[in-house]
Amino acid sequence: MRVRIDMGVAVAGVLAGCWVAWGGVGVAAQQAAARKITADEVKVFINGHAGVDECESLDQIHIDHLEYFDFTGDGQEEAVVIASTCMTGTAGSDIHAVYAREADGKVAELPFLDARGDPPIDNSKFKRTPVFGNPNYSLGVEGGKLVVRWVDSSDREAPVVISYKWDGKKFAVEKMEVEGPYPTSYDCGKATKELDLAICYSPSVAKLDVELERAYRAALSGVPPVEKAELQKQQRDWLARRDKACTIYKWWVECLADFYGKRIEELKQR
Repeated sequence: MRVRIDMGVAVAGVLAGCWVAWGGVGVAAQQAAARKITADEVKVFINGHAGVDECESLDQIHIDHLEYFDFTGDGQEEAVVIASTCMTGTAGSDIHAVYAREADGKVAELPFLDARGDPPIDNSKFKRTPVFGNPNYSLGVEGGKLVVRWVDSSDREAPVVISYKWDGKKFAVEKMEVEGPYPTSYDCGKATKELDLAICYSPSVAKLDVELERAYRAALSGVPPVEKAELQKQQRDWLARRDKACTIYKWWVECLADFYGKRIEELKQR
């Protein structure tokens, strides 16, 4: 018995099968793109794309913070991540990033950090982020915005808080709140030395600096020229000792408070 094959029907069947297959691939891609980015996916991406020498194991990458929000408005939530890698050491978290899932299902990092690797600042007001000593920052979602909260070893409660919005290409500064500068005996706007800048952003030390200036001026008033010259030399020597002893790291506020307190008492006793 011969079987007659209708070529039109056969071709239609093949094309239909192809469309089913292609449709399946398309659905799979859409499903992949719609999946929320997992912590394991973040670890894999960090280990291969974040400029980190590959860790021997993904267990050496720790996700310290993970939350989700749709910043770009495409209906897909991005992942806000703080992580520590095998390269961190004792410096704290070395990954602060926002990851998105692309149309093909792959994970990509959204532009955020500046050329120095820090969160961008309002350059119209500040040349650098006004944090001093031992700074670090958190990254999270607040009120639908990406928010950075800086901490440092100054005596401020919330040194710098910056909120960002997605401008279509990158995260841009929307608002920047800074505690300080505080009044000192000099113009903080013209300060260039790290120690002088730090004093401007420490409420307790800035207050001591003003008090020291008053005590110093009071000690200078009405003294003979020879004694005045000696007192000025003593003050310059004290400033040099202060700058050498109180390096801007972890305990600089306590160091400066001690130096200022003792010097103020010396001047008042004169």
